[in-house]
Amino acid sequence: MESHYDVLGVSPDADLDEIRAAYRRLLKRHHPDQGGSRDQFLRIKQAYETVVGEHPDEWAGDGTIPYGETDRTYDPSDTKPPGAVGLQVTGTVLTLTLVALVHDVTLEELLEKPVPGGGKRTVAFFTVHNTSERPVTWRGHVQTSFVGDDGFLYEGSNILRPHTSALPDRWCAVATPIPPGKALDAVVVGQEIPDDVSVERVVYTQAYVTDDGERETEQSLFRIRPRVRESLDELPYDRR
Repeated sequence: MESHYDVLGVSPDADLDEIRAAYRRLLKRHHPDQGGSRDQFLRIKQAYETVVGEHPDEWAGDGTIPYGETDRTYDPSDTKPPGAVGLQVTGTVLTLTLVALVHDVTLEELLEKPVPGGGKRTVAFFTVHNTSERPVTWRGHVQTSFVGDDGFLYEGSNILRPHTSALPDRWCAVATPIPPGKALDAVVVGQEIPDDVSVERVVYTQAYVTDDGERETEQSLFRIRPRVRESLDELPYDRR
């Protein structure tokens, strides 16, 4: 049976920009106004919305659009977040804590279920606290970068998108709006990193809109020193 990824002509590991580019190309080719099949056109739209969790008219949103499949945000004052220990960076709109940075973990171990196209990955776990007065949208798999000691930058992957419901507790792997004062526990799976490369830095870039309506970005930079790397290299939850 043809999967949604097959309809779009992308792999399950394709990033958001690749999926959007493929979607645009297919729409131009199959649009009924251009002589294309309406049925195929609708299949493409359905595949895109299922894989990405957004509608095309949401691309130009201001960061408050509900891209997430489920609401996994919570009030940090009500419960102790998993990110109570870790590396923390406080920015203009987010207080971001790197709870764990687990290396050489398979998606089967992460989810405790068979995952096609698995393999060993580096996985970052964050607690994301929106300290601003307006909603912001977390886009971890698109805006997180892993910088290796080889000098190369490895992007996040959306390979968990079809499996986000299998994550335990509040953990989330999709783009999700965070209301003011709320927090989110987020997972980002990196693209494949060579075995002989160690991650030296993790960087997350958050876009937001100022009170004056201007678009700005802030970066949260985590430096992963050897001793810190050891302390973070463990899953922050127990699946048993």
